[in-house]
Amino acid sequence: MARTAPWRLATAPVAGLAGLIFEKRRPKKNHGHEVRCWFRNEPEKMHRNLWEEFGVKRASLKIGGDLELEALPTAFRAGNDEDLHRIRNMRGECIDTNLNPGLRVEPNFIDEKEEEELAEEFREIVGKYGFCFDAEMVNVHMVDSTGNIQEIGRNRSKRVTGRPESREGQMGIVAPWGYGADLDMSELPKAVHKIVQRLRDKGYQLGPLRDCTINHRTGSFFMIHPHVDPLTDGPNVFVLGILSGAVLTFTPDGVDGRRGLEVEEKSWTDQDLDVIIRRRSIAAFTGDARYKWRHGIRAGMQLQAPELGNRPVVCDFWGSMKYILPRKDERFSLVLAFADA
Repeated sequence: MARTAPWRLATAPVAGLAGLIFEKRRPKKNHGHEVRCWFRNEPEKMHRNLWEEFGVKRASLKIGGDLELEALPTAFRAGNDEDLHRIRNMRGECIDTNLNPGLRVEPNFIDEKEEEELAEEFREIVGKYGFCFDAEMVNVHMVDSTGNIQEIGRNRSKRVTGRPESREGQMGIVAPWGYGADLDMSELPKAVHKIVQRLRDKGYQLGPLRDCTINHRTGSFFMIHPHVDPLTDGPNVFVLGILSGAVLTFTPDGVDGRRGLEVEEKSWTDQDLDVIIRRRSIAAFTGDARYKWRHGIRAGMQLQAPELGNRPVVCDFWGSMKYILPRKDERFSLVLAFADA
């Protein structure tokens, strides 16, 4: 396997301010997902297999014998104007209902006291079960406009998940609650139980929880490369952010997007959608947003202005540079994925 190059943090002037970019260069590979059709002549066994492995009850048979997974449209509450006001296209405009691929936003889902309690509990859990693969603990460099490179630290993000993971022969730590059809709710933190019940009370018609992942990021280094979550997670995904806001970007799958500093100025493609997740809020996605769009977080831009205290602050843009969201130093995200009911 080719050696993975380090993360690079590049600076360049953007509208009179310095821009940051974190870029991980890696070998190209196919990011598509294939789902094989088992027991094609035995529908009952096929449906049971779909439910146990992917948490779905419906799938479309494609040419070549593969299946395209489908989420039940009744799982999510009806969309509303509040959702649309938090989703912007790359012109900085709020989108229309017919352009929403399956996104919902629940602002202020928890209060400040609950946020503090969650952060304390998550720190303890990350201390016990958090891991970061060696290949991910790469150096972060700053590159100035003259090409000089200065190392400024290492990526030290950690995650906790019940999903068995491995990379380059290294095994991750499996959290005690497990994963998929075998996830054990009794092993989850008590605070997570409250969040799950609150989602159901909000009108989401959800089946069993299949994945619970806690991500911890520091140094305002929140970047996530665009990806589609493992299909075995389940069709209905919820992301709760605490301690800092962020902008979660959805980009069409299969489109060759921009790279480098250009991503921080224009995002990955002109078709991208930016969802603002203020602290203590939830972004949820299902349907096309789950299976046909990738999601990620851009590296961010380092801005310095009187409104930001006249000190460099890493910020997200939300649809356009007219809308800026400053980041805090630390962020936890709780990712919950459910089967269909």
